[in-house]
Amino acid sequence: MNSIQRRLVLISGLVLTVFLSLTGLFLERAYRTNVMTGAQQQMQPMIFSLMGSAEERDTSLNFSNGSSQPRLQQPDSGLYALVTDSDNQELWRSPSLAMAGEPVARQMLRVAADTKLSPVGRFDFAESLGAQALYCLNNRVDWEGLSNPQVTFSICADQQPYARNVEQFRYGLIAGFGSLLVLLSLAMLRALRWGLRPLRRIQAQLTELENGNRTELDSVQPAELVPLVTSLNHYIVHQEALRTSHRQALDDLAHSLKTPLALLSLGVKESQPDLPLLQEQVVRMRGIVDHQLSRVARVTQADGAATQPSVPVGEVILQLVRALSVAYRGHQFDVVEADEWALRIHEDDLLDMLGNVLENACKYGAGQVRITTTTGGPGNRHLQIAIEDDGPGIAADFVADAVNRGTRLDSQTPGQGIGLSLVSELLTIYGGSLAIGSSELGGAKLSLVFYQGWRLQASVSSNAG
Repeated sequence: MNSIQRRLVLISGLVLTVFLSLTGLFLERAYRTNVMTGAQQQMQPMIFSLMGSAEERDTSLNFSNGSSQPRLQQPDSGLYALVTDSDNQELWRSPSLAMAGEPVARQMLRVAADTKLSPVGRFDFAESLGAQALYCLNNRVDWEGLSNPQVTFSICADQQPYARNVEQFRYGLIAGFGSLLVLLSLAMLRALRWGLRPLRRIQAQLTELENGNRTELDSVQPAELVPLVTSLNHYIVHQEALRTSHRQALDDLAHSLKTPLALLSLGVKESQPDLPLLQEQVVRMRGIVDHQLSRVARVTQADGAATQPSVPVGEVILQLVRALSVAYRGHQFDVVEADEWALRIHEDDLLDMLGNVLENACKYGAGQVRITTTTGGPGNRHLQIAIEDDGPGIAADFVADAVNRGTRLDSQTPGQGIGLSLVSELLTIYGGSLAIGSSELGGAKLSLVFYQGWRLQASVSSNAG
């Protein structure tokens, strides 16, 4: 049962079936109760009519044959009347009961006997099973002037007509709720198919991605799927960037080895090869291979960073500040809001990036460095680490050259000109970017922006200065 639609259909169908069944059972019981109440209400006027037809004669009761209830005079009418005294002796029975036979009469006598302890004047309604299934209503009264004044009037009706009505109602409920169940199930199935359509569309787009007919998923999705689609698109872009980086590394390796290989090829053909030159080319080739392998390793390392524990940004910054405070004793370091954030990144790479930028700020600044960590972008999903100094800054015309490998904007300061290039490459690998601007301190402001993989962590108190 790996299909979401099948699970939803099964659970919804089960809930719907149970709900309708319980509702039908409740309605059937309520209707049965109403039928019994209706039977009681129909028999109460009959008892009053029977009392009205009774005539007291010589300390006993006589009943006229002309009762107001014709059914009491008819055979097989299903309506019976019986009058008894306190000793459960029969005083009168209706013609319909006389024609029904003694078993029904004895059954009614038992019902009347069960009401002898009831208060006078109270109506007692009961079901009776025996020769027939009957609904019986009894009322015990004190009739003054009789030798035995306690008299019980009993009216019983056959349950079959009432049971037939209940059965018809039950069949109607089954048919109606069955049809309702089918219609609601079809409507629910259509609703589920409509509600799950975005997932099927994403599935189709993923198939197109596998077949190479699409480069990313559509960004317009229901609100619940936007984070999923955004993450998938980011992953697709990240994987494409990894493949591009690997291809570039291989191209760079092949291009860098062309010249040393050509010199080696020419050198070994000479009768007296220049061994120091050949050895130099071998060392150069080894350095090129090591550099490219290190670059590929960094890319692979960044690819697995999502499964690594988060690195506290504040701790890394404080670690670098403590080290640079020793090397640059006259510098002042201000750390602003860095201890609440963490990044899913390998700590060595974060140390390399922040270390290069901080060291440049110390080299070219006049003595003040400020590090600020903030969030921004849509939904505050971007984490930005800004490093500012009070040096001469970087002119707008040289911003593009600042991140080129081997380019040095200041030839008077020692270095190889690869620091910012390394930072830019690592940020690109982790799906981030490097922004260069002007600082309020008067120098340069370099912002390392991470678009994914950060989280808020418990605050750790820290001070640096």
